[in-house]
Amino acid sequence: MLSKATVKYIQSLQHKKVRDEEGVFFAEGPKLVKELLQGKIFACKKIYALPGWMDSLSEKQQKEYTFQTEVIKDFELEKISALTKPNQVLALFEKKTVHLKPIVHNTISLVLDDIQDPGNLGT
Repeated sequence: MLSKATVKYIQSLQHKKVRDEEGVFFAEGPKLVKELLQGKIFACKKIYALPGWMDSLSEKQQKEYTFQTEVIKDFELEKISALTKPNQVLALFEKKTVHLKPIVHNTISLVLDDIQDPGNLGT
């Protein structure tokens, strides 16, 4: 059973500002979650899944993901999902932090951040 605090936290991750502050994002659906887990690019914090999704995993995957998986019911998944029809699983992943330090060698440098439309850069 999910606590109210957990439900509120996951619902708050639907907002970009909160995702950026927390350094966490969520993925929904069996295919996307499996691909992110297999890719091992992003660290998985927690998996909220229906019992059917757990049954669809191989034995090796079940052993690997059991420690971070919480089996929930349909109505709980509906509460935390951003989709109108939730699909078996929702997982929380840590965002990668990028630490880029500009290289400046006694020349004029232009540093741009958060350019939304590159076409507007020239104008």
